[in-house]
Amino acid sequence: MTLLTDTSLEPFIALLKTQRRHSVLNVCCGPGDDGVRFVQAGIHYTGVDPFDGNVRYAVARRLSVSVAQPDRLPFADNTFPAVWAVESLTGLTADQADDVVRELERVAEPGAPIAVVLP
Repeated sequence: MTLLTDTSLEPFIALLKTQRRHSVLNVCCGPGDDGVRFVQAGIHYTGVDPFDGNVRYAVARRLSVSVAQPDRLPFADNTFPAVWAVESLTGLTADQADDVVRELERVAEPGAPIAVVLP
């Protein structure tokens, strides 16, 4: 896992391009604002969010997004070359946060950059 200290999207996109990573999973994607920016940067985008309203809005923006909880992602192990998770740990206990982080690591390819952005 790569540790990032700058939590804005632009440096993360630049990192993905530098490392030739062409796909990203966005956990707790909300209405898809970051998804639009990933797509505009030429990065294949998959998003998940626990709230159906956010998912409907993101899908209306022509993004590939589905409903999922961040601690139970519906993907196989080692699927994504990068993971972007904004506020996915907000309001969680330490044990719950550990579960989410383990899940992010599970679906990421070995050595993939994982950005967990806190509020």
